[in-house]
Amino acid sequence: MSRATVAELAAWGWLLVRLSAATVRNAQPGDDEDAIRLARTAAVAMGTEYAPRNDFLQAFGPLTVAMKRAENAMVEDRPDRVLAMSQRIPVADLRPTSNNRNRHLLDVAQARVSLRQYAEAFDMLQRIRHDAPEWIPNQRYARDILVQIISQRRSLTSDMREFADFIHVAV
Repeated sequence: MSRATVAELAAWGWLLVRLSAATVRNAQPGDDEDAIRLARTAAVAMGTEYAPRNDFLQAFGPLTVAMKRAENAMVEDRPDRVLAMSQRIPVADLRPTSNNRNRHLLDVAQARVSLRQYAEAFDMLQRIRHDAPEWIPNQRYARDILVQIISQRRSLTSDMREFADFIHVAV
């Protein structure tokens, strides 16, 4: 690893992140943490986020690993851990078009719903919409979160109705 280039570390780290995601979804306790720990090692060696030329979707670095650890916690239904982890992730440092950033913010919104913090969850959806209006209407995860929020209300605010229309949720 000491002789690897940043691009090689990023490729290796990204594969480990994907392995971690697969193992956590396949309920393989321990394997997911091993993979994400190794990914973090590569990210720390890099020191910063790296994206190959013309491919920001393959960004990898310490922030990516932190967001993916939070995603794993959401898959494990640990919303408390998601929120604790998210406090230490400076998402403002990332481009609003980053799929990793936006996905992470959806995980934060879902964690808030899981903890019955519906107003905060809706605020997060609105933030994502503001930052990535072309991205959010195409996300089933966002629609599912909004449906959960709506199901807990007797009446909807005009903002909620307008947002539901924007992301194609029937109310």
